[in-house]
Amino acid sequence: MKNRTRGFTLLEVITVFVIFAIISSLIIAGVSAHKRAALIAKTRVQFVQYETAINMYCREYGDLPPFFCDEELISLADGDNSSTFVKILSGRDTSGNKLSENDREKLNPKEKEFHDFTDDEFFIKSDGTHDYASLADAFNNRNIFVIVEDPFDDDTIISKRKFPEVVQKYIRGSGVKSAVVIFSILDDNRTIISNCLDQYL
Repeated sequence: MKNRTRGFTLLEVITVFVIFAIISSLIIAGVSAHKRAALIAKTRVQFVQYETAINMYCREYGDLPPFFCDEELISLADGDNSSTFVKILSGRDTSGNKLSENDREKLNPKEKEFHDFTDDEFFIKSDGTHDYASLADAFNNRNIFVIVEDPFDDDTIISKRKFPEVVQKYIRGSGVKSAVVIFSILDDNRTIISNCLDQYL
């Protein structure tokens, strides 16, 4: 009697493909969630470094530059604001050159470096080059905001009203007890905020 080799039925083949598709989607979701978590952590470190640099500036000069008005929301998505922010904290312009006499006098008289900006802190354009006039978070998102209150008052509270509505809903009470708050708003309206709230919102 002849032995017949038995092939797979169509139902068995489809079942294997469905199982493979489910496993693949779980692996991909896990990898993308891990990557997102890493980008969130990197962004928070970046913002904490900016906060530290602002505080160092205040200790050095005894005040903030006029760029930071009390509790005024400053958008770093604006190229001029982004460039000024870099000048204040690095003591250089966005090309790495010395400050003009006017900028030095108004922004950083001793041209001290409080933060060393690296390429990965600037927006990457579609052609892969960096736009040194625009800061960006680890998601390559330019929607970064800064609010600074009196840095020498230990009881400083930045009013909840100073935050955009998308951020306000995450703030309990009347405001945030901090002299500096830096945050970004992603395309899906989720927010990454510096360590003053110690959480990803």
